[in-house]
Amino acid sequence: MLISSTPNHAVQVIARLATAIFDGGARARRVARGYATQGKFASHGLNFNFDPDGTYSYDTIHVGDNVNLGTRPTLLATRSTIRLGNNVTFGPTVTIRGGNHRFDIVGVPINAVTDSMKRPEDDLGVVIEDDVWVGGGATILHGVTIGRGSVIGGGAVVTKNIPPYSIAVGNPARVVCDRFEAEDIRTHEDILYPLG
Repeated sequence: MLISSTPNHAVQVIARLATAIFDGGARARRVARGYATQGKFASHGLNFNFDPDGTYSYDTIHVGDNVNLGTRPTLLATRSTIRLGNNVTFGPTVTIRGGNHRFDIVGVPINAVTDSMKRPEDDLGVVIEDDVWVGGGATILHGVTIGRGSVIGGGAVVTKNIPPYSIAVGNPARVVCDRFEAEDIRTHEDILYPLG
């Protein structure tokens, strides 16, 4: 039984208690949903963190070790694949689209085009190599490879390949500088990839 000196205080205590119970339950359900859906990915490595409330085409996504997909990402590829290397980190609401729509079939409404009508060039995959950070709200479109060690700025729209150790920003994304000087890249590579 709750004991309070004022009715208002008792209501506040009950409200806080109810919030803690319901929020805790929601968190527990979310964690359980994460464990239940993690195995749906085509493959994933160790220390893989993802938001179960994100949107995924699970069976087309391959994930390396030490990957954090941030909050509420969208990773979709119907017939192509999305490959994420090791040590990749996303900010919130990143979108990756491995594929495109056909809109050039005369006599077929755009919403009637099916996957079977697509050409191979309509469904190109996305590759994000090792040691990449993708800022919040960035969008990466089909056919793109993000080179090892790169940083994609928040809100960027990546339509073309990004070379290794580049920092790219904007819409469309463009490389604005290198992440490290050439000597520092060699040192970084020697430390992270001693046999490669």
